[in-house]
Amino acid sequence: MEYDTYNADAVQLAVDLANLTSADDVAVADLTPASEELRATCETFVATHVDWFSELADVPMTDVEVVEIAELSHCLRDVAEASTDQESVDRLNALLHQCRPAPRATNHDGRMHLHYSDDDAPLTEQLGATVSMAFANVIVRQGRNRIGICAATDCADVFVDTSRNRSRRYCSETCASRTTVSAYRKRQKAGAAKNA
Repeated sequence: MEYDTYNADAVQLAVDLANLTSADDVAVADLTPASEELRATCETFVATHVDWFSELADVPMTDVEVVEIAELSHCLRDVAEASTDQESVDRLNALLHQCRPAPRATNHDGRMHLHYSDDDAPLTEQLGATVSMAFANVIVRQGRNRIGICAATDCADVFVDTSRNRSRRYCSETCASRTTVSAYRKRQKAGAAKNA
């Protein structure tokens, strides 16, 4: 499955936001709204993705924006966790309604593509419009099963399956290998116990 670079980057931005956790590996949805930990996590996210928000990255985030980023993270994860087409449609439509993307064509960098909010829109409006449309494009064009949750027992990261046959079950090769090794060791241990 292929995307153009801009859309692929927007999809990765959405995945990164869905997987946003604190330095202590706590999901932002589980952090206290007014906590310094949540603020630091959201500020780090924006700083890490400064290419998306170059003009807004230096503007201090308000408490409302910090909470909105955490809510967006939770909503993206909610869309990824949908188990039926109808559930996916309902959750995606709720996200799109909340973010209200307004697509418009631009060629500011020499190539035609879409932006989903005004360039001078607030940070969370730009972020919400971009990530909601990124997930919408994947789901509508490729199907809801292209967005998944890692099958590793010790991981719950969201990922986008870009394989040709829609067979990806893990967020990374690390999780896939760790799961394979663990299953192998269990079989070896069971075989040894059976032969003893």
